[in-house]
Order: sequence, then C-alpha cells, then structure tokens
Amino acid sequence: MSFEDQEVITLVKSYESSIEDGRLPYFDVEDLETIVNYYLDTGSYEKMKVSLTDALELHPNSFVFKVKEIQLFIALKDFKHAQIKIHLLEGLADQHIEVLIAQATIMLHQGNKEKALAMLDNALDLSDEPVEILQQIVDAHLSQGEYGYAAAALERLCDLEDDLDDTSLYQLALCLDFTHDFEKGIGIFNRLIEKEPYNALLWYQKGTFWLRKNNESKAIEAFTWATTADDTFHAAYFELGRIHEEKNRLIEALTAYRLSISEDVPSGYVHFRIGMIEQELGSLSEALREFNIAIKIEPDLDDVFLERANVLNALDRHMEAIEDYKRVWLDESFTVEDVIDYVECLIETEQLNNAIKILHNAVSRFEGSVQLKLVLAGYLFATDEYLEASQILGDSLKIDPSAVILFQEYFPELISNKEITSILALLQTN
Repeated sequence: MSFEDQEVITLVKSYESSIEDGRLPYFDVEDLETIVNYYLDTGSYEKMKVSLTDALELHPNSFVFKVKEIQLFIALKDFKHAQIKIHLLEGLADQHIEVLIAQATIMLHQGNKEKALAMLDNALDLSDEPVEILQQIVDAHLSQGEYGYAAAALERLCDLEDDLDDTSLYQLALCLDFTHDFEKGIGIFNRLIEKEPYNALLWYQKGTFWLRKNNESKAIEAFTWATTADDTFHAAYFELGRIHEEKNRLIEALTAYRLSISEDVPSGYVHFRIGMIEQELGSLSEALREFNIAIKIEPDLDDVFLERANVLNALDRHMEAIEDYKRVWLDESFTVEDVIDYVECLIETEQLNNAIKILHNAVSRFEGSVQLKLVLAGYLFATDEYLEASQILGDSLKIDPSAVILFQEYFPELISNKEITSILALLQTN
C-alpha cells in the first residue's frame, strides 16, 4: 500500500469515527471529495450517500458535490434522477468534464451513441488529462461492436499513457484481431515497444500478430523476447510450446509447456498437452501423472479421460481404463481405434458380452467401419452366434473383399475351426 493510499484510509476512518460518535466536525472540500471518491471507487454507495449529505451540509454551494450526486445516481443505475440533477445545474454542465462524461453515460444507456460520443469529444477538448475520457470513448465504441474506431481510440490512449495499462493493451490487441489489422497491429506494438522495451505483454501481443500472419519464426522471436523481459510470463511459454508441438519439436515443446505452468493460475490443459507429448515419447508413467494432474485441476476435460484410458490400457491397468472409457464413450472425440482399445480392455477383464454390446453400438455409430464389423463378427463366432456373425462378416466382405486377410490377422485362432473356415470360404465365393 502506498503512502497516499494510507493517507486516504486514515482520512476515511477519521470521518467514520466522527459519524459514529454522532458529530460532524469540519472537513474542507478537498478532504470531503477524497472521502466521497473513496466510497465511489469501492462501491460503498450507501456510505457515499451519507457522506454527500454531510458534504452538502458543510458546503452547500460546492459544485463538486452536486457532480458527485450525479455520479452516485449513475453508479446506482438511476439514470432518471441523474438526468434531473444535471438539469438543475442550469447550463453549467456543458463546461464541466465530469458532467459531460455523466451525460454521455446516460446517452449510451438510452442507446444514443452519436450524442454520447459528441459529449465525450467535447469533454476531450476541455480536458488536460484525456486518458479517462478516451477510455469512455473506447467503451462506447466497444458497446456497439465498432472495433476499428475503438482501436483508434485505444492507440491514442496508449500513446498518451506514461505507464501502459495492461487492460488497454489487451483491448487494443483484441480490436485489431477482430478487424484483422495484423500488419497495423505489429506496427503499433513496435512503436509501443520503443516506449517500453521491457514490457513483456507488448512482445507477447506482437507475437500473436505474427502468428496470425503465419510467420512462426517471427512469432517465436517475439515470444522469446517476452520471456526474456519477464521469465514468469506463462502465456508466452505456452505459445512457444504450441508452435514447437505443431512442428513436432517435442522436446522443445515439452520444455516450453513446463515453463508455462503457473501456480497462481493452474491450467489442466497445459498438463494435458504435456501428457500427450510424454505419451508420444513413450513415457507412459509420466503421461499418466500429467493426465491425473490435468483432471484434478479441470475435471470436465473429457479429452484427458480418453487419453488417460489409452495410457492405462497400455500399462495393463484395464479395469481403471474401462472406467475412463465409460465416461467418454458417447463423446464425439471417440474414434474407431478408441472403440477397439475399449473392447480390448473388456476382453482382458473377461467381459466378452459387454464387449459385444459396445461393438454393436459402435457398428451403428460408425456405419462405414469395416474394421469394427470384422471385430464384432469375430467375437460373435467366439460366443457361437454363427448366423449373426456370418451375416456381419458377409456384409464386410461385400464392402471390402480383401478384409478377409484382416479378419484372419485379428482372429487366427478361429481359422483352425473347420466350420468357421467353411463359412469364410462360402462367403468369399459369394
């Protein structure tokens, strides 16, 4: 807490202590304005109302507290009474910046954007400190989805700010993204980088624009500079990880993803990506550990359950894998290969009938899959359901006559059964 902030809190406490004692000592206009603003900024509107009553009792002719009354009504979304208070100012409103801003806010609420912007432009001309007004102009354009105009105001705002505000930078990047002004965005952020060369957010946003332009080398350069400016800038590490993973540079991706992990803002998705890479590298135990962490952080990441099931299956932990497969069985991400893995787990745990049920469902779901039909036919033969198995196998061979070779590879033990061999030969001749 700064010394200035502590002074404000001390002043507010002194005022509140006096009120509790049932007395109202003298406070000058400046101190009372500070107290009123504190309540406004902290959303303590009831206390603000009381303090305004006291302020107007001590200073009945003070213009500033009449303005604060207007701001209070606007904060309470009581635009009707705010407008009444403005009318009572008898024309002085047109020359007062805060009242013009208040009027603009009311106009925006009423849907009169043009009049609101005209008032804000007027306030901008009167103001020696235009930053707050420009933010109001930005908000007005954003409320209408006018991202190009908002971007122009934000660019001016950022140029004026002594210390660049993260919110303004994010808004500027978002607007330029919406308008697809990527080249312009790079130019703007290059200029802002000259102003603050060690601002990691500037480098990061520049990197995102290079990505939009499909220039990955320039993006990597910008994201790397972001991490140089701030070695805890997790978003930049994540983007580096994503680029490396897409280019199959798995070790580099793994390193970047691990650096992107934030204790303050944990991400299940980051651990999921790490797990996927570990899985691809053959480190199944590490992959399982990362998937477990991901699920703990974000239990609704269904893709993680599917990948964890595949890892558990590969580790011969079939019963655990089955529980994960059950959870995501109906998800769109479930593939034919996943069905085969699921069935494999059921077979390994001697759940043949359940495996057949799953296969029946999957054949209907993946109508064009000859592979699933062959597997279903094989297990139906294993349960002596020869008629149904023969029909399904026959349908498969009509689609792809060469599928007989795949069937023999799947079920070599069935080929030694003379009855099945005869059925297979008959189906091939037909």
